[in-house]
Amino acid sequence: MVDEGNNRIQKFDSNGTFISKWGTPGTSEGQFEEPTGIAVDSLGNVYVVDRGNSRIQVFAPS
Repeated sequence: MVDEGNNRIQKFDSNGTFISKWGTPGTSEGQFEEPTGIAVDSLGNVYVVDRGNSRIQVFAPS
């Protein structure tokens, strides 16, 4: 789930149980300025589109 107000990505399991979160406001790795999209591949990698920083960040499953 993209939480644009907090510049954070939150990960939940299929039952809605919180697993982990990534991100704080900023321009460094792991920080977001305008997270707008998210995708998960078959290996569980999480891809986050960050328009404010013009990049896509990848997070491995935890």
